[in-house]
Amino acid sequence: METTFLHKLASEIHHNHPDKLDKLCFVFPSKRSGLFFKKELAKLKGETFWSPNIVTVDSFIEQLSGLTIIDPLEQLFELYEVHKELNIQPQLSFDRFVDVGKIILGDFNDIDMALADADSLFENVNDFVKLEQWNLEYSGTHKLTQNYLDSFSNLSKYYNAYQKRLLGANKAYQGLIYRYLKGEIESERVDTILDRTKKWDNMYVSGLNALTRAEKTLFEWLTKERGLKIYFEAENQMLQDFDQESGNFLRSFYKKEGSKFKWNTDHLSQGQKQIHTYSLNGNIAMARMVGDLFDSNSSLTVNSETAIILADEGLLMPVLESLPSSVGDVNVTLGFPLGLTSFMSFSEQLFGMQKLVSIRNDQRHFYHKDVMKVITNPILVSIYGENELFQKIAGLLVKSNQVWIEESYLRKQLENSDLPQEIGLMFSDWQKKPISGIQFLSFCLGRFQQNVEESKQNDDVLLEQMYFFKNSLRKLNGYLQKFKHEITLEGVRRIFKHVVSKIQVPFSGEPLAGIQIMGLLETRLLSFKNVVFVSVNEGVFPSKGGFQSFLPFTLRSGFGIQTHQDRESIFAYHFYRILSQAENIHLIYDSSTSGVGSNEKSRFIRQIEHEWPEINAEIQFKHHIGIFEDGKIEKRNVLQKTPEVIENITKYLTQKGLSPSALNTYVESPIDFYYGNVVGIRQPNAVEEDVEHNTFGSIVHECLEEFYIPFENAVLSASKLLDALKKVDLIIEKQFSKVIPNYARGKHYLSFYSVAKYVKRFIKLDIDFLKKSEFPVTLIANELHLKTELQIDGLTFKFGGKADRVESRQGVPHVIDYKTGGVNQSDLTIKEIEDLSGVKYKPKFVQLLMYAWLTSVQLKSDRVVSGIYTLRKSELELLKAKLNNQTILGKDELDQFEQFVTDKVREMLNPEIDLERNPDYQFAVF
Repeated sequence: METTFLHKLASEIHHNHPDKLDKLCFVFPSKRSGLFFKKELAKLKGETFWSPNIVTVDSFIEQLSGLTIIDPLEQLFELYEVHKELNIQPQLSFDRFVDVGKIILGDFNDIDMALADADSLFENVNDFVKLEQWNLEYSGTHKLTQNYLDSFSNLSKYYNAYQKRLLGANKAYQGLIYRYLKGEIESERVDTILDRTKKWDNMYVSGLNALTRAEKTLFEWLTKERGLKIYFEAENQMLQDFDQESGNFLRSFYKKEGSKFKWNTDHLSQGQKQIHTYSLNGNIAMARMVGDLFDSNSSLTVNSETAIILADEGLLMPVLESLPSSVGDVNVTLGFPLGLTSFMSFSEQLFGMQKLVSIRNDQRHFYHKDVMKVITNPILVSIYGENELFQKIAGLLVKSNQVWIEESYLRKQLENSDLPQEIGLMFSDWQKKPISGIQFLSFCLGRFQQNVEESKQNDDVLLEQMYFFKNSLRKLNGYLQKFKHEITLEGVRRIFKHVVSKIQVPFSGEPLAGIQIMGLLETRLLSFKNVVFVSVNEGVFPSKGGFQSFLPFTLRSGFGIQTHQDRESIFAYHFYRILSQAENIHLIYDSSTSGVGSNEKSRFIRQIEHEWPEINAEIQFKHHIGIFEDGKIEKRNVLQKTPEVIENITKYLTQKGLSPSALNTYVESPIDFYYGNVVGIRQPNAVEEDVEHNTFGSIVHECLEEFYIPFENAVLSASKLLDALKKVDLIIEKQFSKVIPNYARGKHYLSFYSVAKYVKRFIKLDIDFLKKSEFPVTLIANELHLKTELQIDGLTFKFGGKADRVESRQGVPHVIDYKTGGVNQSDLTIKEIEDLSGVKYKPKFVQLLMYAWLTSVQLKSDRVVSGIYTLRKSELELLKAKLNNQTILGKDELDQFEQFVTDKVREMLNPEIDLERNPDYQFAVF
């Protein structure tokens, strides 16, 4: 690798300043680049020396101005104070002002960094917006349109009053400091500024490739007054190719400075480069690719020569988890947003639960899904473990099927527990007292920190996240107390969403050793032999164009204010610079096509694929399509029948027995039969907000069973059924409330109404049928439990089922199943029993045949009819199972089915036939 920029800079400083380095000041874009500079300087000195003053740009201008840069949260509160003082109409509440204020603050900073004429700009903005709203066909102005226009005319009022307020308190944002320094210089009030620089003999600014107008003005003045020197770093291609966006800013400096420009280099045309691109499917695959690269390429693990650059900072955790243990030390220095932490997720769930509170009969009710999310959140679980109280609450919610839970009920459960009193803040009224939310989060974080310290976990990433989140809560609480706003819960939630979530966690570590994981901006002035760049996708890198602003693009451009195109040029510079100096480059991007739109590799990749081979034939590209097979995860598509598996199936068939539904599950998806029926793995119960189809059907069955119980073992009479129909409402209420206790309102009431409709309609149709019937109908039983045993290969196997209804018509037993869903006669018709193999399998037919077979054995009848009543139909029609063109199933048909069942049992126990999973099976248990 050619000598790096920092090495060149250190060499020049070492030559020009052999001593008194502590009298020098170096301004770098980041603390990290300054630290690496000191490392290079130490190599050259070879002895102990007093370090020079190394500062970031923001720290430098703070020292020159004497002002204090305030954080975005305080800026927002200060701006709202201006909004109230100016009495600008309409007077917005703080929660409504947050979104607007965030955009205004961004625009103000951009205006000042460009040193734009604010008055002229705002005047142009007003004219621009008025022209957009101009309508020749309408002479007046709608009130809504006028309010819209007024909001833009107020920008200048905000701007002037806000700056006056901050400067009066000796505070500022970044752009305002530059504006303030410019004013001091133009007014020749520079003695104080110069006095603050006297402690330094010389000043150097290094690595700021895209200087704003404000930065140029300040640095040019310091160059004239104090001999400030500016150092740039650029590739020849950036300077000579006028179509290359990475050099947009540098070319103007290069043209002005000429031979004094330091330094332009030429890494591209010299040496070899191996550039690998990887097309992968999804974020997890990209993270795993990083781990795979380090696993298979030992050269990447050489300390401080390798950087992992994340275009998407959300991939930090997956990438860290994917790295093999052989990597050794890893140093994370990218800013990780609090919005991606588990603490922010917990906060969002709490705010969401409180926001959705419903007032019913003057009582606060929480939505069941929100409560379940909160009490099962990993933060609470890590503090209290699998707490019995939270499990009890979850169980009671499911058992009682409560969609909305009273606050008093939840608070009572907490009061009767041994949990700390502060836990009750979780369900207190945050709408009336939003500060309770901050207090509860602070309490949880305190307990969480205590647990971490007691367990002596060495999780630096987690601790850094927790520290910054706690610090943000402390600041927010302080601002709420200081500014005394009548802030609402929604206001606090918006602050978390738009301000706190954007705060970056700057992880600390040993930056001079180990693999470096960073964002692109952290690479400024640094050089690495090996670069692994992750998520190099269009829309991620560079990010999607545009950003929220009240300033139109044309005016931004015309007044020299930064646009999204300028930001893309800045990122292009950093991308080209870091890659031009590397030798082994791995560019990983997501090529998945799921969801809306599709992913594609960044245009920056396409540019270097096109441009670089023309500059240097030794630059080689190789494209890879990543396919991973995770051998650590058990593949459940096929399960071999080990002796243990066969033993489990045998035990199930000989002790519990095979039911019609279990037989159907086996045929349709054998592995689901094993895990669901044999092993007993079931989906966990949950509150049913919408009554599920199977629950709906079960309630209808229970209602009909109770209604018909008095008529068992008797001839059905239309008149008696009609008389009993008067009491059916009580039966429906009783059976529905067993499953859904609280059904008086909402979706559950609609389900109750539908159940009543189904039940009453069927009974009325049954009454009409009996009136017209030419033969008596005897109801043998409701919900008749059917069972039998069968000897197969020396073992006794059990079979059973439960028929919804068995009645006798003209001496022939009719076993009847109720269905609330749709059924066609074609589903129940088979020409030959052999037709049940393969794709012709008909589960409803098999269910009816098994009922018929069990009924013939239990009732000792050689003739049986088996059919279905579809309760959704407007007429009573018994759809009968038909085999060999017979609806009255005799000995031949029943013997054929018995043989079919026997063959299936033998197949279940055959060790040569694996249990396979049908991926299309809709009732899969895993």
